Amino acid sequence: TEPRSPSFQSPHLQALRKEKSRNAARSRRGKENFEFYELAKMLPLPGAITSQLDKASIVRLTISYLKMRDFTSHGDPPWTLRAEGPSPGAPGRRSVRLLLTELFEQHLGGHILQSLDGFVFALNQEGKFLYISETVSIYLGLSQVELTGSSVFDYIHPGDHPEVAEQLGLKAPSDAIGSPLRSQKSSSSSSSLTESSEPGKASSSSLPPSPSLVWLLARGGRIRKE
Repeated sequence: TEPRSPSFQSPHLQALRKEKSRNAARSRRGKENFEFYELAKMLPLPGAITSQLDKASIVRLTISYLKMRDFTSHGDPPWTLRAEGPSPGAPGRRSVRLLLTELFEQHLGGHILQSLDGFVFALNQEGKFLYISETVSIYLGLSQVELTGSSVFDYIHPGDHPEVAEQLGLKAPSDAIGSPLRSQKSSSSSSSLTESSEPGKASSSSLPPSPSLVWLLARGGRIRKE
């Protein structure tokens, strides 16, 4: 008679191999989860928020943060002035410009956002949110974390995509007409942004978009470039 294959000769060995494969997969998942956990801790967000993020959200927020950080380094003066001088509270002489920047961040920046009758957000040329203020939750019912890294067109009715893209100096998505909304909630919340645009507002022909970023201010249901 022909000898049996090893798998039939030793069922115990086959079980050991399966167990070894499961352990290796479990170890890989554990290492991956640890790396995502460490990456989430590096985001400029409270620990109570980062601990609740899934992997896709961590990647989305990380990409947006890196793009925003790259943009701020090209400002005049750079928004990252603090990196050029000593840390706050450290001994040593600091420039007047650095002191003024710290004063604005510590005392004025937060008050400006709180006093706005709306919310501030920044888009890249693809229409994705690089930054959006926390006050957006008051008006749209969506959090800053949910919106960052997503496209503004995900929250606007497809029929309004061409008009909004023209007003903002962006390129409308190819599926602007006839594509379903990703969420019914986003459709209802974005109607206030598109329906109340004044016909006399300047279009993209008179307001050319920034090569790297478009700043917007939504107040009372209107969208404006700043």
